[in-house]
Amino acid sequence: FAARSWPEMTELLANDVFVDDRRPVVSSGMQHGRDVDIANMRALAIIGVTSMTSTLIATRGEHLALSRARMTGRDQRPEAFHTEVLDVVEINADNQIAAHIAFDANDTESAFEELDARYLAGQSTERAHTWSAIVEAYAAINRGQLFSLTTDFEDVDHRRGAAMAPGDMIKFLGSALEQTPDLTIHIAAVHRLSPHGAIVTHAANGTSPNGFEAEWREVSILMVDGDQVQRIEVFDEADLGAAVARFEELQPPPHHLE
Repeated sequence: FAARSWPEMTELLANDVFVDDRRPVVSSGMQHGRDVDIANMRALAIIGVTSMTSTLIATRGEHLALSRARMTGRDQRPEAFHTEVLDVVEINADNQIAAHIAFDANDTESAFEELDARYLAGQSTERAHTWSAIVEAYAAINRGQLFSLTTDFEDVDHRRGAAMAPGDMIKFLGSALEQTPDLTIHIAAVHRLSPHGAIVTHAANGTSPNGFEAEWREVSILMVDGDQVQRIEVFDEADLGAAVARFEELQPPPHHLE
């Protein structure tokens, strides 16, 4: 927020940048234009904000990200005044911020819904349908429910040390939902998306019956048929390369004209 940062911020913002503040109490509403956004930044500096940090939570493709922004003053002690917001940011083809939508720091579900809606809008019809089915599968888990499966559903666990036998994954998930009612899983990154499925990294967290809080990340392949999940294959987060190779194997062969 130093004076020399304003020209740099101008370069980072699209001329027609769109800002939508959806926080329930301190919302500044909808605003348009680079000058308005810069004016808002200057106003924050005037009231004492000296630093803004951003922690990445999730991405969608090359142009969308969800982050947690934290604004603080000169006093950096943990108990000092600070403000946190969830911010969905969209980048244009010129690598400038074209839109950012702010949510209350605790409104995680709404922030992810906006992130996925904007990602969905940029997909072809076939991929959009696939993405909608995958998002709904994760939404079902976060509602404490199992998602819809095809009659020929299969699962494979490729993880080292924690692998489950084929066919046990849904049973395990059902048990986890019963024992961990606060279990939440959100897609942190989309690595591949086709008309038939996707590779994602998801982040899960929850509290066990004995009060132990856990958080873990995995890479998953989800193949869908219509609105139902047909196959899930799970990998350790470090094995993304193996997951990508497996995903390519699962794609149906292209149709050739006679």
